Amino acid sequence: MSTRTCCGPARPSRQPGDGRTPAGLPRTAREEAMERIFVKRAWYMVAWSDEIAAGDKHRVMVMNAPIVLYRDTAGRLVALEDRCCHRAAPLSIGRIEGDDLRCMYHGLKFDRTGRCIEIPGQDRIPPHACVRSYAVTEGGGWVWIWMDDPASADPDLIPPVRAVDDPAWIFRRGHLDYDANYMLINDNLLDFSHLSYVHENTFGDSPLFALTRPRISKLDRGVRISRWLRDMPMPRTSLKGGSGKTDRWMTYDFLVPGALLMTSGTYPAGTAERCGDQAPDGVDPIEASCTCQLILPITDTTARYFFTNGPSSRTGSAEQAEHAMQLTLRAFDEDKEMIEAQSRTLSLDPYVKMVPVSADAALSMFRWKMNDLMKAEAEQAEPGTEGAVA
Repeated sequence: MSTRTCCGPARPSRQPGDGRTPAGLPRTAREEAMERIFVKRAWYMVAWSDEIAAGDKHRVMVMNAPIVLYRDTAGRLVALEDRCCHRAAPLSIGRIEGDDLRCMYHGLKFDRTGRCIEIPGQDRIPPHACVRSYAVTEGGGWVWIWMDDPASADPDLIPPVRAVDDPAWIFRRGHLDYDANYMLINDNLLDFSHLSYVHENTFGDSPLFALTRPRISKLDRGVRISRWLRDMPMPRTSLKGGSGKTDRWMTYDFLVPGALLMTSGTYPAGTAERCGDQAPDGVDPIEASCTCQLILPITDTTARYFFTNGPSSRTGSAEQAEHAMQLTLRAFDEDKEMIEAQSRTLSLDPYVKMVPVSADAALSMFRWKMNDLMKAEAEQAEPGTEGAVA
């Protein structure tokens, strides 16, 4: 099948605010390249499965690309470019006809692969009359899109999120929209030292998040961050209260292109020492929780932040899940306020020099991984393929 390729590879980029200017580029080209920090060979979470009912068309924007999602007669997801190849009308205001989608401007009809199969009043269909199709899959309540050639889609690279209805956890879910580049949200999630300050009035965590450093290890497509916090009060997400001290353990993987998968637990004081500051394997927590957080780049300067959050079904309750989510939403609003303010400041000079500190270790490791992947994609792309038909 002939499908139109996407419009060229993402550029190897310099990161906003890292102080490095692309050598030899005039200012206008620097501005154009500023936020081109997308990895195409990755799965992006774009919707919850139950948002896309039979007969519905669900419009999303991913990395500046408009996409329409719908279900065919077998219930399988279809993802097509949301732009008719004739006059650029959005297919998301078209009509589903069986497995196909008709543009309701001039009536062109496209099959689930993006190939035009009907042009009213015209027998011959040009071979380049098509829209781009995307590899799309779902599982556990999450919907994923692969932004490169569908033939290259690797299901093993889907982040191993917990199912929304996983019986081991009492999950609540939500999303927030940001007026900021998605990498600024990734940065925030890779450095929890901000919890001591941004979330002073919500999570209320002590200065230990800022004063101590976690253990960081490299993963093939990300980093793993783990830490103990000793002699802490019960977290505010808990309903158990009490004035005694506890030890808290948290560990999370942060994976390309922006996926945080974290479990945490509250333990009796002294557990960290008894475990030699290693993972508390075989030790029962007083409470445990899990969160999965996925970042979707919508455009260069906007993003959507999906998340699930909840306590263990063994140590928590539905009441605690609701309490924890309400507190978490307040905290996420605090993050949003700070990150959007940061974004506005960076827009004044995207290449302002920033001073690195030791808390940036995981952030820097992840950004370099993203840069390496973008560079590899750019080097492997065929020159002169923009707008080509495969």
